[in-house]
Amino acid sequence: MFTMIPDDYPEAIAKLSWLKAHGYPDATEEGVLRDTVLSGTQDLFNEALEESYWTVLWDVQDKKMWVRGVQSERVGELIPRKGFETFEDDFKDDAYQFWENLGTQVRSIVGSE
Repeated sequence: MFTMIPDDYPEAIAKLSWLKAHGYPDATEEGVLRDTVLSGTQDLFNEALEESYWTVLWDVQDKKMWVRGVQSERVGELIPRKGFETFEDDFKDDAYQFWENLGTQVRSIVGSE
């Protein structure tokens, strides 16, 4: 369970509880959610490209991510849904729409390559 990427907020809270119970007393909800966003987005790119050619990084933590290409070039940016300042708030509000939004942005970036 430690490496799982939560699909929704209840799974993120379950992961946080698991971490705290298994030797990670400093784990926080914020940390789990930010890791979920970054790891989940990286996973979307890995699936779309069938390899891990690009790397997803924080541009502005919890507010904007950028995608680094194989030659360290910036190939795209990702943002939360309209009406949400942070990915964390977006995820908490509606995880399904959150992942749909990121999937759309990933397809747009991959398709433009």
